[in-house]
Amino acid sequence: MKKILIVLLTMMLCLAFAQDEETSAPPTSNTDDTGVSGTAIIGGISIDGKNYQQIGFRFDVPIGKFGFGLDAQLLIDEEGNIRSEDWDEVEDYMDKIYYVRWAKKGDPFYIRLGGLDYTYLGYNIVVDGYSNMIEYPAYKRLGMELSFEGEKFGGEVLVNNYKELFTEKPGMLFGARAFYKVWGDLAIGATYATDLNQLNGLRDNDDDDYPNEIDMYPEDDRYVTDWDYYSINMNADLADSLVYYNIIDSLKKSDLPSYADSSKSVAIWGFDIGYPIFKNDFMNIDVYGQFAQIQDYGWGYSAPAFRVKAGPFMFSAEYRHTDGEFLFGFFNPTYEMERATYNGSTFITKSQTLKDTPALDGFFVGLHFNAWDWFTLKADYQDLKGEYPITKDDYEVKSLRGEFAINENLIPKISLAKAYYMQNNVVDLSEWRTPSTIMGYSIGYNINEGTSIIFDYRYTFEDMNGDLDVEDDGETIKTISISTAIKF
Repeated sequence: MKKILIVLLTMMLCLAFAQDEETSAPPTSNTDDTGVSGTAIIGGISIDGKNYQQIGFRFDVPIGKFGFGLDAQLLIDEEGNIRSEDWDEVEDYMDKIYYVRWAKKGDPFYIRLGGLDYTYLGYNIVVDGYSNMIEYPAYKRLGMELSFEGEKFGGEVLVNNYKELFTEKPGMLFGARAFYKVWGDLAIGATYATDLNQLNGLRDNDDDDYPNEIDMYPEDDRYVTDWDYYSINMNADLADSLVYYNIIDSLKKSDLPSYADSSKSVAIWGFDIGYPIFKNDFMNIDVYGQFAQIQDYGWGYSAPAFRVKAGPFMFSAEYRHTDGEFLFGFFNPTYEMERATYNGSTFITKSQTLKDTPALDGFFVGLHFNAWDWFTLKADYQDLKGEYPITKDDYEVKSLRGEFAINENLIPKISLAKAYYMQNNVVDLSEWRTPSTIMGYSIGYNINEGTSIIFDYRYTFEDMNGDLDVEDDGETIKTISISTAIKF
């Protein structure tokens, strides 16, 4: 019933917003009239620790305010076989649609289906830069972001992945915000976001209802443990003998919990108010405040807060407070990696980790700088402090995000140069590798006009054995792509 209601609500919002566009002021010209463009990719890539040769094409097709992108690729393993799991289901062909959009962000009505790079709702206390592309191309999600704004009323909608509605454990991350200008430019807003099943963050490659973290045979739905393998291919007596001589573990499939019918949801609602105290052609200064409550957990607010936009600069600062069991920007860029994790004995959702978070006070600052045609710099930092109620031990929550990119053609022969680092809600930033860390860099070198070699490295980390660190073998997930890109 929940998934049906979400779909109906989304459709109703889309229809209502489309009707609102007809009565809105004409949008400023913001369409891409450069024509069809595309990139051909030839090179190597590593996914889930396995190396493939990649042959792919990506097209961007603008048609007035409408546009779509196609992303088709063949991954060929070391034996010359095409990666079959990319082509064996109907949804795999949907994945070839990178995005479909109408208009662009900032227009009176905008909608995009497919890959979402960074999505925000309001002033970001609930949804702060969510991305459904964080594990691309290993995992592709079909999401949606939508926004509209009329003279007095506006709103935003987020869906992380429509494909989750049709799994054995239906779920979906859905978020919406509406705002109304009550007096002049003084606007109040309300946000609601919910993940209907955080356990959908678990990977189950063979769809046997036993997530990869506890499945010793994640690509074969016939086996989960070594005992299963030998008892099915040989017999149970032989499997028991191997256990007796300590050759294999005694664990059986029946000893492990199945998550086929499990569901753990989380919901957050919030309110915000904002007013532009100064604006002209060069500078805008906004003051705002926001509050949010995580259902069955705690609440937090940020106020006073302000944001300054001046030419190529944007700077924001907030005082932040929580009453415990609360995280700012719960649905953040790394959320898909944090939805559900394995702690060595059971699976735990991101919302369950809030039980260990005490009341906190601190600040947030952010700086975005676009240095004309030279480079772009983005940096956000959060520092919150508190103490455990009983032990009085100090507790800290810190987040750091940074990205530095050199614009194309600034350096001869360099078509792309970007480095980034992101770590959310950790106690100590000196522990630079955690399950919430994403870092990487990309470099492109022009061979000749329209053709370049691109080196792309991305690192994420996963606690595979539940020992609360990511220092062991196999816990660094490295995605490497070396390709030739041909633009046309």
